[in-house]
Amino acid sequence: MKKFITILMLMLSSLSFSAKKLYVGTNAEFKPYEYLENGKITGFDIELMNKLGEKLGYEIKWVDMNFDGLLTSLQLNKIDAVIAGMSATEERKKAVAFSVPYIFFKSGHLVLVNENSSFTSKEALKGKTSGVQIGSIQEGFAKEIGAIPKLYSNFTSALMELQNQKVDSVIIAENTGNEFLKTMNKIKKIDFIDDSKPGAAIAFRKSDEKLALEFTKAILELKETEFYSELIKKYFPDKYDDFIEQKQKK
Repeated sequence: MKKFITILMLMLSSLSFSAKKLYVGTNAEFKPYEYLENGKITGFDIELMNKLGEKLGYEIKWVDMNFDGLLTSLQLNKIDAVIAGMSATEERKKAVAFSVPYIFFKSGHLVLVNENSSFTSKEALKGKTSGVQIGSIQEGFAKEIGAIPKLYSNFTSALMELQNQKVDSVIIAENTGNEFLKTMNKIKKIDFIDDSKPGAAIAFRKSDEKLALEFTKAILELKETEFYSELIKKYFPDKYDDFIEQKQKK
């Protein structure tokens, strides 16, 4: 009888542990938020989500996929959450629930062109093509400046076409654009687009709003810790001083 009870308890423990697994979708082509390094997914979002999972008792299981398929996979129950430098726009909020934004500093978007381009400002791109990632907010910014969005599955492909002068420009998130500028030649920055849209947040199914609130509470608590400050310093060193200054004002 004791043996039976022991086995039953082990089975229940196993089921409980399994129920705590959280399958999280991301797009590991968006450095410094998420990217591949030596075959493993890493980045600000990855370390942050792993820490949040640890804090809340979830085992995070990563699922890497195309950016434009993330929210669809979430709605189809293929994953439980999404963290991919994704802004919590009003349009996206119609389909999914979001945590509070987990980025606490102001950022924007770079306008990049080929090094031989004669374009010197975003205004000059009216009627010209601008490469953006499918499903990203950069498509909206391209339209706002009068450019014609040319859609790509990832920014690497867009920038390679920019190098080969097959697209007139690329609009990309500031921090990610700066990372590409460090490693890719034949491209240059000509302008900057301010972004007043909500910052990056974690997406959940509408039916999991309780889970979204759970992560919101954990994010706000983690923001005040040394861990979060060091994470900013590690992945966004140029934003660190602004973050600390903003934090001290509150």
